[in-house]
Amino acid sequence: MATAAHRGPSNATIVRIVIVAAATILLLYGVYIVKHILMLVLVAAFLAAGLDPAVRRLEKMGMRRSFAIATIFLGALGFIAAFIAAVIPPLVDQITAFAGNLPDYIRNLGQNNPRIKEWISSNNIADNLQSAVSDIPKNIGGSLGNVIGIAGSVLSALFNGLTVMILTIYFLSSLSHIREGSMKLVPRSKREKVSELLDPILEKIGGYIAGQISVALIAGVLAFLFLLIVGMPFPVALALWVAISALIPMVGATLGAIPAVIVAFFTSTGLGIGTLVYFIVYQQVENYVIAPRIMTRAVDISPAAVLLSALIGGSLLGFVGALMAIPTAASLKLIFQEVVLPRTEKA
Repeated sequence: MATAAHRGPSNATIVRIVIVAAATILLLYGVYIVKHILMLVLVAAFLAAGLDPAVRRLEKMGMRRSFAIATIFLGALGFIAAFIAAVIPPLVDQITAFAGNLPDYIRNLGQNNPRIKEWISSNNIADNLQSAVSDIPKNIGGSLGNVIGIAGSVLSALFNGLTVMILTIYFLSSLSHIREGSMKLVPRSKREKVSELLDPILEKIGGYIAGQISVALIAGVLAFLFLLIVGMPFPVALALWVAISALIPMVGATLGAIPAVIVAFFTSTGLGIGTLVYFIVYQQVENYVIAPRIMTRAVDISPAAVLLSALIGGSLLGFVGALMAIPTAASLKLIFQEVVLPRTEKA
């Protein structure tokens, strides 16, 4: 006769397992549906944590928190407005000139290579490009679908940026309340230790953001100097793209190099090869020298940990993962030093 120990799971147990599994699947599906919104929230929370040290410094100078937040955001918006006012006019002129001279670049591309020249001539590439460039305004104006598509993309990007900004301001304003609420989830006996760890973690996130901006500025300035020295067309526009792309860890220099290399090859084969070599070399210098050194000072982790965490974060969550990987690694190191290691020493 079978004993109770050998009986299978009861019907109630099976029902509970099915309910838990179904609820988990529904939860994961819900997360998948709103993953874009969750990413925006995650980025906003990350930026709020990174800006909080700067806000607290202003508070120590006697400024109310709301005024400190407003000062930082108004200063950032003012800088962006001044930057756009200084860059957009020459950028528009250079892009317009590039579009108008594109057929000439194609012709020059085939001057030193008979096969390319024959292919360009036989396919009438230069004339077709000239016609396409001249027809761009008419095609855009006459195609409602293109206008709606472009407008939709622009509005989507503006909406995402506005959402992140509003959420960042909200998180910064409510960070103390969020912190207090989070502490209630921690056992009372450990709240003091966890609270002591939060400030250094926020400092490291702020240091990382400042460090990444420094990397981007270095990339943009060096690219501009190189493009100016070699006589590349449109140095302002190309260097601006390099600086913006450099905000993306690890692969930013490669993304920033693509337009510059294309323009260089259109100008001459030698210039194209030289530009390609420059960006390949700079990518290695940034990955293994500039970024690790800056991030080591900013977040106090080794260059190897900087490189490895950025690679892992980018592989898991793409841009957001690469952006958050280094401060996450620094936070884990701090937790290990302050929590795990002392327990190991006492054991």
